[in-house]
Amino acid sequence: MDIIDILGYILSRTGCIHPFRISRIIGLAELLYLEEKGERLTNLKYYGFNKVFYIEGLKEVIKKNDCFVVREGDPSRGIRGCIEYVCNEPVLKGEVKEFLDKALARSADLSDEELNQLVVEHPLFSKLLSNK
Repeated sequence: MDIIDILGYILSRTGCIHPFRISRIIGLAELLYLEEKGERLTNLKYYGFNKVFYIEGLKEVIKKNDCFVVREGDPSRGIRGCIEYVCNEPVLKGEVKEFLDKALARSADLSDEELNQLVVEHPLFSKLLSNK
């Protein structure tokens, strides 16, 4: 599955959110899939340690594609920047859609910190990391 479609789908459902949260939703979908199916949902590369990680290429995809608009924040006023998707919602099928929807539902009422904790403390989290 193409990362552009995954990002577009998530942002179409959530509205403008910070890249940190996007990566945690994708990570949660991966973990839910890994837990149920015993394999990865995507071939994305995760790098990190302890309670910190990033998905390789995420920033670059956002910068290079006109469907993504970066909304700058103002940290001095406590306003976080976010990414907005301005194209038509991608049509996802099958398990990718199913597990992204599960992750979106599960993360909806969580703060960024709670969502991060859910992902990085998951027993299978280390299986996502490419820097083992």
